[in-house]
Amino acid sequence: VFWYSRSKKSPWTPSEVISSSEFLFVCVPTPIYSDYSGIDPSIVDSVVFDVASKVSGTDKILIIKSTVIPGTTAGYAKKYPKVKFAMVPEFLTEKTPEYDFLHPARTIIGAFDKNVAERIKKLHQPVLPKDSPYFLTDPTSAELAKYMSNTMLAAKVLLANEYYALSQKLGVNYDSVRKMVEADKRVGTHLRVPGPDGDLGFGGKCFPKDIVALLGLGRALKVDLSALEAIWKKNLKIRKNRDWEEIPGAVSGAAEGSTRR
Repeated sequence: VFWYSRSKKSPWTPSEVISSSEFLFVCVPTPIYSDYSGIDPSIVDSVVFDVASKVSGTDKILIIKSTVIPGTTAGYAKKYPKVKFAMVPEFLTEKTPEYDFLHPARTIIGAFDKNVAERIKKLHQPVLPKDSPYFLTDPTSAELAKYMSNTMLAAKVLLANEYYALSQKLGVNYDSVRKMVEADKRVGTHLRVPGPDGDLGFGGKCFPKDIVALLGLGRALKVDLSALEAIWKKNLKIRKNRDWEEIPGAVSGAAEGSTRR
């Protein structure tokens, strides 16, 4: 495995990584805009621009791991038609990233070419459990699946917070109620309130950024995402610690031309 990072000292140069690798993974941030109008794709764009010219016309595969707006990888493929692109979204938690990488609930491979998808699948198979499920799809579906997963979990967190508030008013033990509800496998777990950080709502790097990104996409496509908008507004209301604003590199400047606050 060869790697390069601008923020960490690497034993290889970017050119050495590219020339020595069959599969090239782009794992860089997509910061949230400070005015919450969307996410800043410029870091991913820059890396793709730098790498595309060096792998164009070759058999190397450029795999986007960064969480990007649905349609992004398709846009890259249109801009760089001689590059083999794929989208393989990352489903890692901040608490146990190594375990999550080696024991994924599923591996989603979005590619335009079946042969490219199969090559990526074969790359993963020796490392992952034999019964690990794979979904081979197109890049835009893979991108949307990542956002849907995270925003569905965020919605669940906010609903749990509302039931927590209701339990307090009714004078009942929320944890007792929660355990009864979690026994229904359709509902699942992760209903603990307050959360692991002791605060209400959701924070961290992913959920806030992903909801804001989808809301920005909805506005651009003129799709009504009012339920998602309500979840985000409620989180801003009940969340005391907006830790995502303090994470280095997680917030970018306001989007050009944006007037949102």
